[in-house]
Amino acid sequence: MPTVFLPSSLRRYVDQRASIAVPGETVAAVLTNLADSAPGMRGHLFAAEKLRSFVVVSKNGQDIRLLDGPATPVTAGDEIRILSSIAGG
Repeated sequence: MPTVFLPSSLRRYVDQRASIAVPGETVAAVLTNLADSAPGMRGHLFAAEKLRSFVVVSKNGQDIRLLDGPATPVTAGDEIRILSSIAGG
């Protein structure tokens, strides 16, 4: 099962855990399963069932936007990281 690493801002939805094993064959499936198990997180990750544009996700250190996006396949042992978005000027 892939492991999802969460920024501190989302840990409140998973009992303050920094990481959690989540089933799924693609990044999208993993994030959907995560949101299903922690419903308060759904609005932070998705808008109209699509990953929010400001949510940055990596698989094994590579930005999924440079791979196959949410359709990027995952296997057991993969590390999925949800990165904190940073804004400002």
